[in-house]
Amino acid sequence: MTHLGSFGAAVRELDPAERDDFDFFGEKFIVVGVIPPMIMLQIGAATTGKIDDQESLGAMWEAMRTSLTAPAVGDDPPDDEAFRRFYRLAVARCCDLEGLLALAMALFEAQSGRPTVPASTSSDGLPGTSTTSNTSSTPSPASPPQHPALSGMTPVASVLGG
Repeated sequence: MTHLGSFGAAVRELDPAERDDFDFFGEKFIVVGVIPPMIMLQIGAATTGKIDDQESLGAMWEAMRTSLTAPAVGDDPPDDEAFRRFYRLAVARCCDLEGLLALAMALFEAQSGRPTVPASTSSDGLPGTSTTSNTSSTPSPASPPQHPALSGMTPVASVLGG
């Protein structure tokens, strides 16, 4: 057998000057944590339909939680007060799933280096399918909507002939 190498690197921390922020129901939240790369892969799998709806929503939850939770310092536990405040506000204001998914995708895009655009305040429904799409499946109503950043992409299965 061949040794494939050693993997795993130090956890990336956000420089305070790099921190993004967002408004949520009139309150400002600062992104203090980094979405772990494994969760980023899970979000990618979610947006391409490779994992089920519950796992997809779990990935979005973790993206928001890790983004709003300050990393542990020394022996102290992680500080998740901002996430608890965000959670209470989302519940109190009955934030819809579409808004939460848009926020999770904006956090994902900001941390993965993709440009972000402000989310629309009203929904135009699910994004349309391009005429070059090789898939005939339609997302079920329970499925998270495909993010507009993925609209021009070709599914891996069609590229690989699957």
